[in-house]
Amino acid sequence: MSRTDKTVFFETGGIRGRFLLSDEEISGIVCKKNSWVWFHHNGMLSSCETSDDTLIQDLLCKASHRVCFHENGCLMRCHIASDCMVQGIPARADTFLLFHKNRRLSACRLNEDFFYDDIRCMAGKWIGFYDNGSLKRCVLAEDIIRNGVLLRAGTWACFHRNGVLENYKLTEDARIQGMDHTVGDILVFDETGWLTEKISAPARE
Repeated sequence: MSRTDKTVFFETGGIRGRFLLSDEEISGIVCKKNSWVWFHHNGMLSSCETSDDTLIQDLLCKASHRVCFHENGCLMRCHIASDCMVQGIPARADTFLLFHKNRRLSACRLNEDFFYDDIRCMAGKWIGFYDNGSLKRCVLAEDIIRNGVLLRAGTWACFHRNGVLENYKLTEDARIQGMDHTVGDILVFDETGWLTEKISAPARE
Protein backbone atom coordinates (compact mmCIF):
# COMPACT_ATOMS: atom_id res chain seq x y z
CA MET A 1 0.00 0.00 0.00
CA SER A 2 1.56 3.31 -1.08
CA ARG A 3 1.13 6.55 0.79
CA THR A 4 -0.93 7.94 -2.08
CA ASP A 5 -3.68 5.45 -1.11
CA LYS A 6 -4.03 7.31 2.21
CA THR A 7 -6.21 4.61 3.88
CA VAL A 8 -5.93 0.88 4.52
CA PHE A 9 -8.76 -1.36 5.74
CA PHE A 10 -9.26 -4.56 7.70
CA GLU A 11 -10.90 -7.44 5.83
CA THR A 12 -14.03 -6.66 7.85
CA GLY A 13 -14.15 -3.18 6.28
CA GLY A 14 -13.03 -1.17 9.31
CA ILE A 15 -10.24 1.37 8.94
CA ARG A 16 -6.86 -0.08 9.83
CA GLY A 17 -4.72 2.98 9.10
CA ARG A 18 -4.72 6.43 7.53
CA PHE A 19 -1.91 8.62 6.25
CA LEU A 20 -2.38 12.19 7.49
CA LEU A 21 -1.78 15.08 5.12
CA SER A 22 -2.18 17.58 7.96
CA ASP A 23 -2.16 17.60 11.76
CA GLU A 24 -5.38 16.02 13.00
CA GLU A 25 -6.87 15.47 16.44
CA ILE A 26 -7.79 11.83 16.99
CA SER A 27 -9.00 10.51 20.34
CA GLY A 28 -7.93 13.77 21.95
CA ILE A 29 -4.37 13.63 20.57
CA VAL A 30 -3.07 15.97 17.88
CA CYS A 31 -1.42 13.53 15.48
CA LYS A 32 1.41 14.69 13.24
CA LYS A 33 0.99 15.35 9.53
CA ASN A 34 2.84 13.17 7.03
CA SER A 35 2.60 10.16 9.32
CA TRP A 36 0.40 7.07 9.60
CA VAL A 37 -2.30 6.63 12.22
CA TRP A 38 -3.28 3.04 13.04
CA PHE A 39 -6.39 1.57 14.67
CA HIS A 40 -7.38 -1.65 16.43
CA HIS A 41 -10.18 -3.88 15.12
CA ASN A 42 -12.52 -2.33 17.69
CA GLY A 43 -11.88 1.15 16.26
CA MET A 44 -9.72 2.33 19.16
CA LEU A 45 -6.53 4.20 18.34
CA SER A 46 -3.56 1.83 18.08
CA SER A 47 -0.72 4.26 17.40
CA CYS A 48 0.17 7.70 16.05
CA GLU A 49 2.98 10.26 16.08
CA THR A 50 2.39 13.27 18.32
CA SER A 51 2.59 16.71 16.75
CA ASP A 52 3.69 18.40 20.00
CA ASP A 53 4.63 17.34 23.51
CA THR A 54 1.30 15.86 24.62
CA LEU A 55 -0.13 14.96 28.03
CA ILE A 56 -1.46 11.41 27.78
CA GLN A 57 -2.75 9.64 30.87
CA ASP A 58 -0.74 11.92 33.19
CA LEU A 59 2.50 11.55 31.17
CA LEU A 60 4.02 14.27 29.01
CA CYS A 61 4.87 12.34 25.84
CA LYS A 62 7.56 13.62 23.49
CA ALA A 63 6.67 15.38 20.23
CA SER A 64 7.30 13.61 16.91
CA HIS A 65 7.48 10.18 18.56
CA ARG A 66 5.01 7.34 18.13
CA VAL A 67 2.68 6.49 21.00
CA CYS A 68 0.98 3.09 21.10
CA PHE A 69 -2.18 1.98 22.89
CA HIS A 70 -3.76 -1.28 24.04
CA GLU A 71 -7.18 -2.20 22.63
CA ASN A 72 -8.79 -0.89 25.83
CA GLY A 73 -7.34 2.58 25.16
CA CYS A 74 -4.64 2.46 27.83
CA LEU A 75 -1.16 3.63 26.91
CA MET A 76 1.16 0.79 25.87
CA ARG A 77 4.36 2.52 24.67
CA CYS A 78 5.67 6.08 24.61
CA HIS A 79 8.70 8.35 24.92
CA ILE A 80 8.52 10.86 27.75
CA ALA A 81 9.52 14.47 27.10
CA SER A 82 12.10 14.55 29.92
CA ASP A 83 13.48 12.41 32.73
CA CYS A 84 10.82 12.13 35.43
CA MET A 85 9.23 9.93 38.06
CA VAL A 86 6.70 7.52 36.56
CA GLN A 87 4.58 5.75 39.16
CA GLY A 88 7.38 6.30 41.64
CA ILE A 89 10.08 4.99 39.29
CA PRO A 90 12.88 7.35 38.09
CA ALA A 91 12.59 6.91 34.31
CA ARG A 92 14.94 8.12 31.57
CA ALA A 93 13.67 9.94 28.49
CA ASP A 94 16.31 8.66 26.04
CA THR A 95 14.27 5.57 25.15
CA PHE A 96 10.69 4.29 25.32
CA LEU A 97 8.56 3.18 28.27
CA LEU A 98 6.16 0.21 28.26
CA PHE A 99 2.88 -0.21 30.14
CA HIS A 100 0.47 -3.04 30.95
CA LYS A 101 -3.20 -2.96 29.98
CA ASN A 102 -4.09 -1.80 33.51
CA ARG A 103 -1.77 1.26 33.06
CA ARG A 104 0.90 -0.06 35.42
CA LEU A 105 4.47 0.51 34.26
CA SER A 106 5.91 -2.57 32.54
CA ALA A 107 9.46 -1.45 31.69
CA CYS A 108 11.75 1.57 31.46
CA ARG A 109 15.40 2.59 31.80
CA LEU A 110 16.31 3.95 35.21
CA ASN A 111 17.51 7.52 35.54
CA GLU A 112 19.07 6.72 38.94
CA ASP A 113 19.53 3.75 41.23
CA PHE A 114 16.18 2.50 42.50
CA PHE A 115 15.39 0.40 45.57
CA TYR A 116 12.62 -2.16 45.33
CA ASP A 117 12.42 -3.33 48.94
CA ASP A 118 16.05 -4.31 49.65
CA ILE A 119 16.98 -4.84 45.99
CA ARG A 120 19.01 -1.98 44.54
CA CYS A 121 18.56 -1.71 40.76
CA MET A 122 21.19 0.01 38.65
CA ALA A 123 20.82 3.43 37.02
CA GLY A 124 20.96 3.52 33.22
CA LYS A 125 19.70 -0.07 32.92
CA TRP A 126 16.29 -1.50 32.10
CA ILE A 127 13.90 -2.54 34.84
CA GLY A 128 10.72 -4.59 34.43
CA PHE A 129 7.55 -4.97 36.51
CA TYR A 130 4.54 -7.27 36.64
CA ASP A 131 1.06 -5.81 36.17
CA ASN A 132 0.63 -5.67 39.95
CA GLY A 133 3.71 -3.46 40.30
CA SER A 134 6.02 -6.12 41.71
CA LEU A 135 9.59 -6.34 40.40
CA LYS A 136 10.10 -8.72 37.48
CA ARG A 137 13.74 -8.10 36.53
CA CYS A 138 16.57 -5.60 36.83
CA VAL A 139 20.34 -5.21 36.76
CA LEU A 140 21.61 -5.21 40.33
CA ALA A 141 23.52 -2.21 41.64
CA GLU A 142 24.98 -4.09 44.61
CA ASP A 143 25.48 -7.66 45.80
CA ILE A 144 22.53 -9.34 47.48
CA ILE A 145 21.59 -12.87 48.56
CA ARG A 146 18.34 -14.46 47.32
CA ASN A 147 17.31 -18.13 47.62
CA GLY A 148 20.74 -18.77 49.09
CA VAL A 149 22.32 -17.48 45.89
CA LEU A 150 24.83 -14.63 45.90
CA LEU A 151 23.67 -12.22 43.21
CA ARG A 152 26.46 -9.96 42.03
CA ALA A 153 26.27 -6.25 41.21
CA GLY A 154 26.07 -5.62 37.47
CA THR A 155 24.15 -8.82 36.68
CA TRP A 156 20.55 -9.43 35.58
CA ALA A 157 18.21 -11.09 38.06
CA CYS A 158 14.61 -12.17 37.45
CA PHE A 159 11.97 -12.59 40.15
CA HIS A 160 8.54 -14.14 40.63
CA ARG A 161 5.57 -11.96 41.56
CA ASN A 162 6.09 -12.84 45.24
CA GLY A 163 9.70 -11.61 45.18
CA VAL A 164 11.35 -15.02 45.08
CA LEU A 165 14.24 -15.38 42.63
CA GLU A 166 13.05 -16.90 39.34
CA ASN A 167 16.29 -17.33 37.39
CA TYR A 168 19.89 -16.20 37.52
CA LYS A 169 23.13 -16.84 35.62
CA LEU A 170 25.95 -17.65 38.02
CA THR A 171 29.06 -15.49 37.89
CA GLU A 172 31.09 -17.93 40.00
CA ASP A 173 31.06 -21.56 41.11
CA ALA A 174 28.62 -22.17 43.96
CA ARG A 175 27.01 -24.91 46.04
CA ILE A 176 23.25 -24.34 46.19
CA GLN A 177 20.61 -26.61 47.74
CA GLY A 178 23.18 -29.35 48.20
CA MET A 179 24.39 -29.36 44.60
CA ASP A 180 27.51 -27.95 42.98
CA HIS A 181 27.04 -25.46 40.16
CA THR A 182 29.47 -23.82 37.76
CA VAL A 183 30.01 -20.25 36.66
CA GLY A 184 27.74 -19.62 33.66
CA ASP A 185 25.02 -22.05 34.81
CA ILE A 186 21.50 -20.60 34.64
CA LEU A 187 19.45 -21.62 37.66
CA VAL A 188 15.64 -21.65 37.55
CA PHE A 189 13.53 -21.59 40.75
CA ASP A 190 9.84 -22.05 41.45
CA GLU A 191 7.75 -19.60 43.50
CA THR A 192 8.73 -21.33 46.75
CA GLY A 193 12.43 -20.84 46.02
CA TRP A 194 13.11 -24.47 45.13
CA LEU A 195 15.63 -25.07 42.34
CA THR A 196 13.73 -26.80 39.52
CA GLU A 197 16.07 -26.57 36.54
CA LYS A 198 19.67 -25.90 35.65
CA ILE A 199 20.84 -24.88 32.18
CA SER A 200 24.47 -25.86 32.27
CA ALA A 201 27.20 -23.58 31.02
CA PRO A 202 29.33 -24.82 28.08
CA ALA A 203 32.08 -27.16 29.21
CA ARG A 204 35.34 -25.47 30.05
CA GLU A 205 38.27 -26.29 27.82
